Amino acid sequence: MSDRPTHDRAPVEHFERLAREAEDPWDYATSEYEQRKYKRTLEYLPERTGRTLELGCSVGVFTAMLAPRTSHLVAVDFSPTALERARARLGEADHVELLQRRLPEEMPAGPFDTIVCAEVLYYWSAELVVDGLRRIEAALTPGGTLLAVHWRLPDPRRELTGDDVHEILDAATSLSLDVSRTTPEYLLDRWRAR
Repeated sequence: MSDRPTHDRAPVEHFERLAREAEDPWDYATSEYEQRKYKRTLEYLPERTGRTLELGCSVGVFTAMLAPRTSHLVAVDFSPTALERARARLGEADHVELLQRRLPEEMPAGPFDTIVCAEVLYYWSAELVVDGLRRIEAALTPGGTLLAVHWRLPDPRRELTGDDVHEILDAATSLSLDVSRTTPEYLLDRWRAR
């Protein structure tokens, strides 16, 4: 089966195969790049936050870092194998829910104080990013935070780059941008709900 995106998103089979072949398919736990990016991402999130949603949690490396900051964390992925790995990593964290969902159609019900979209939205089509953004905006509490961080370089398996995703978000959102960080490797933007 091809790893090219379907008409609206990358296929779940691609992510399932990667998760079955390796405990940590993208080396999230050991990559210096990922660890630097995670540290920076956490710096732009509240020290303590209430109900939080992480879209595209994969094997749960960042989820485990985010969990201690939240009163309740809902982490979503569409790969059952990745979610099994995340469950093993998070152990008995009873304030963390790991859900298998097809996004954005099966977005968990809000309200959420914080929503994190890291390295996930560029696997969708531009139309799906806008649809997902509408659902994210509807799920945020007043004053809530949306943080998006995406790798900037192109990948033949994706229709969009991180730059494309953040341009779409900037153009389509009703949220207020309050932080924007650009590095050669990734973009990190934080918006607040009015």
